[in-house]
Amino acid sequence: MLCSGDLVFRLGRSLESRVIASDGKYSHIGIIIRKDSSTLVAHIEPSPNGSERTKYESLEDFFHPEVASAGAVMRIDKLDSTQRDKISAYLLSCADITFDHDYILSDSTKMYCTELVYRAYKCAGLDITHGIRHKLPLAQEPVVLPSDIFQQNEFEAIWSY
Repeated sequence: MLCSGDLVFRLGRSLESRVIASDGKYSHIGIIIRKDSSTLVAHIEPSPNGSERTKYESLEDFFHPEVASAGAVMRIDKLDSTQRDKISAYLLSCADITFDHDYILSDSTKMYCTELVYRAYKCAGLDITHGIRHKLPLAQEPVVLPSDIFQQNEFEAIWSY
């Protein structure tokens, strides 16, 4: 069974996804939250149809073949139930956050996918990036990529395709 705080990764089908994943396996990341009897993926991404707020969607939608060519679920065993609850509460408080096209990690009023995950775990007292950052050509500040989290030894694979 998936738990709040489990990480979900996918490789998108767009050219942008391939560029983001150029140094790793995945281009997008989200976090599982358990709400009532539902299992949802909290994530944020740019959208061609306008709605760029934090999303809470089913695993089926997150991994839908139209948007994903590969995917994985990872778990960090050292998370306790209090930390998992903090991560879920933080993510639910981010419903009005919009996507950050400028990729500015120092400003939490807008976020990109990896920033949302990074901040949710920071709220629970963990830095899952271990300070790893990348300077991308169009970004104003160094950024955190999904591969920076995926490659950490503290996570174990639950499922992948």
